[in-house]
Amino acid sequence: MKQLILPILLSLLYTSVTAQYIQYDLPKRIDPARYYMFYLHGGVVTVKGDNAITDAVPEWGPYQYSRILDTLRAHGFYVISERRLPGIDDSIYVRKIVKQVDTLLKAKVPLPNIVLVGASAGSNIVLHVAGRLRNWEMKYVIMGGCWPETYKDYLNLNIVGRFLSVIESSDPHGTCVKIFENRSREELDLREFKLETGLSHGFIYKPYAAWVGQLVSWFGIYTQDYRARVAGLVDGH
Repeated sequence: MKQLILPILLSLLYTSVTAQYIQYDLPKRIDPARYYMFYLHGGVVTVKGDNAITDAVPEWGPYQYSRILDTLRAHGFYVISERRLPGIDDSIYVRKIVKQVDTLLKAKVPLPNIVLVGASAGSNIVLHVAGRLRNWEMKYVIMGGCWPETYKDYLNLNIVGRFLSVIESSDPHGTCVKIFENRSREELDLREFKLETGLSHGFIYKPYAAWVGQLVSWFGIYTQDYRARVAGLVDGH
């Protein structure tokens, strides 16, 4: 019996430590000088949680959700992220994030200090938040979120803001450019960057320097006082 107690205690300790790195709400005291990032994870985390492996493609490895948040935090961001649960419509999370952004703005956080990042399924929430906020200075990142017909889902959505799209050449998901076609250039700015990692859709599963570096460098273009750090390599990428 005593031999079982220690593993159980260690398991409980690990769960507690891991959980404290997933901050799903704003700080009680909002510092207008800080940088705030909302991170929306991929769909496998919704179904299976942190470090989930997609059964059909185990070679992508575990989706290192907590590690991604820790890495983004190390780049100077207060990271707000919530594990979405199965069966809950994306609109619930869209409304919550819109309210959180409004709270930041009312607390005098400058628009350039805020960014939303959506990976794969999380991109849908990011795009709908942009359609609700409709602010040219807001920054959004979408990664690996577009199939060839995805653009049709957003034809009637008034998307406004500054966007970075990160795609991977070996990923069956492709360019997101068609979502942004035939829209006002005065209300929309898009930069799309194609990676060449060979990781397929698994490029979003870990905090690879290939995409983290692009994200923080792009963020710094519009945020005068932000100084991007060099992103550390993960498994050679």
